[in-house]
Amino acid sequence: MKCRHYVGLDGIKGLALIAIVLYHCEQSWLPGGFYGVDVFLTVSGFLAAVGLLSRLEAGEGIGLERYWPRRFARIYPALVLMVPAVCAAAWWFDRDLLVNIRDQIVTVAFGCYNWYAIASGNSYFGQMNPQLLRHLWFVSVLAQLYLVVPFVAWIMHRVRRSHCAVFIPIALAAGSAWAMNMLYVPGADPTRVYFGTDTHSMGFMLGVALAWIIVHRRPVTVIAGKPPVPVRIRRVFAPVVAFASVIALIVMAVRCDQGEGAFRWGIPVASVLAVLLIAGTIQTDSWMQSQFVFRPLAAIGRYSYGLYLWHWPVWLIVSSALPRLMPGVGVTVWVLPVTVAVSIVAAAVSWNLVERPAADGGVSSVIVLSAGFTWKDVVRAVCAAIVLLLVVAGGVCAVRDAPERSSVEVALERQAARLEAGRGLERAGVPAPRRPLHEMPTGDEITAVGDSVMLAGSKGLQSMFPGIDIDAQVSRSSFAGLGIISGKAAGLRPWVVVGLATNGPMPPDQLDRYLELVGPDRVLVLVNAHGDRTWIPENNQLLAGFARNHPDNVLVADWDSMATANADHLAADGIHPDGSDIYAQAVRQSIRSWIDAGH
Repeated sequence: MKCRHYVGLDGIKGLALIAIVLYHCEQSWLPGGFYGVDVFLTVSGFLAAVGLLSRLEAGEGIGLERYWPRRFARIYPALVLMVPAVCAAAWWFDRDLLVNIRDQIVTVAFGCYNWYAIASGNSYFGQMNPQLLRHLWFVSVLAQLYLVVPFVAWIMHRVRRSHCAVFIPIALAAGSAWAMNMLYVPGADPTRVYFGTDTHSMGFMLGVALAWIIVHRRPVTVIAGKPPVPVRIRRVFAPVVAFASVIALIVMAVRCDQGEGAFRWGIPVASVLAVLLIAGTIQTDSWMQSQFVFRPLAAIGRYSYGLYLWHWPVWLIVSSALPRLMPGVGVTVWVLPVTVAVSIVAAAVSWNLVERPAADGGVSSVIVLSAGFTWKDVVRAVCAAIVLLLVVAGGVCAVRDAPERSSVEVALERQAARLEAGRGLERAGVPAPRRPLHEMPTGDEITAVGDSVMLAGSKGLQSMFPGIDIDAQVSRSSFAGLGIISGKAAGLRPWVVVGLATNGPMPPDQLDRYLELVGPDRVLVLVNAHGDRTWIPENNQLLAGFARNHPDNVLVADWDSMATANADHLAADGIHPDGSDIYAQAVRQSIRSWIDAGH
């Protein structure tokens, strides 16, 4: 049974994809762009269920022997090309991206990458060492829901005469939202509740509910040339509600971030808004359809799956390769345009060589010609075979040579071991140094507490400030720093350097606690952060404001400006110093400027 094409859905998917790409590649531009995933899930649930329910209503049965192969033929052929291709590119340009790649490929192939990421502690929201295939958590969730939805549709069809069928997916959606709310822990990594199929299926199930309503909507009886009043009211207000919904989704994408509000109410609300948007757009004669048939937007939506698959690994590879291929100031502004261009080309090649043939004639038709083929089919099949052979060969080399740890991890471990060895050689009972007179401090007058960025810059700090006491550790948060400084108590030296703004948002009252622990007789040096995470600009503004309010004993070391000006001295991740002394320079220059200003 051929299902009706719903006008406007491609445009909705296109808008959602733009939000997701901007969130992944330039998160500071659209901190709430991840809500586009919930729009995608809702559209996917609607389209998956409307076909199943239409067949059941027509008495054709679910047809699992056709449904599942068709769904997975839509998902996997594109992966067969994309995964080895991006692995081969990472092998050539940046092998750090291949850490744990074997596990990623296996779990993607079995459709359970989201659970692997949860079990292995790979955070979606922390991008210090991003995984090449991390975005495929969504594909795994979708594959798992495609396994479940036929049974939901069958149960709904069985109880259709009880008028309770539509409440089955609604109840499942509510249960998923409740599970997300209950399992979310403020301040903890939210990957479990975001990646979990059980906690992130509300949009998909609401799409199933909408499909039931559309399939079982009663025909309109026209009397005297006009439909009934309730129908006319619905046709007037549904597009208005859809318009309000898309505006609300855009506002959420621009104004919200991945904080507590997103998991308490944001994602469920975005799912409901997506249902209202779809319902008011696909309705016959809805003026909202004209807003989403804009050809470029509709084209993005039509090929959204391929574009989604390619954009994230391409962005990682381009971000790493472009500064090396084109060294110079300002090259980073080209990362996003190059990523978009490469993703479009790759998605087009994937669609024409692999995805469309697989969708039309099955997976085997990608390289095996059927009866009645033309010379164009021969050229396409030969090109597909050559491309697949090359990328698979490159992918095999990439998996074979994949490192166990990234170069940044290795460098940080060496720095940590060196610091620990140096600590063991310190003399016991070192007398407390004199109180600083606001002159440039020596190393024995400085206590430094920080995260992996400070750890990566510790060699430069020790060289520039011999005798400095450094306590730095990978993935340390600003919350952990309070306990460390409190534990040092009277052993704190006159100058206390704190570099803990990278790994998460800092509550404003936390800085008051730091100053209280340091005390009025010491100088607190707050090192700001460098990176594209949404909380980093907010943290940097918070630190700057706090220093302005406490000018006599608080200053900010501007690591962000130093890192921006010396991008070629950053590690491959663009966050940590590469072993040079630029981190120490940022601390020293800021202290010098503060002293010269008369403090």
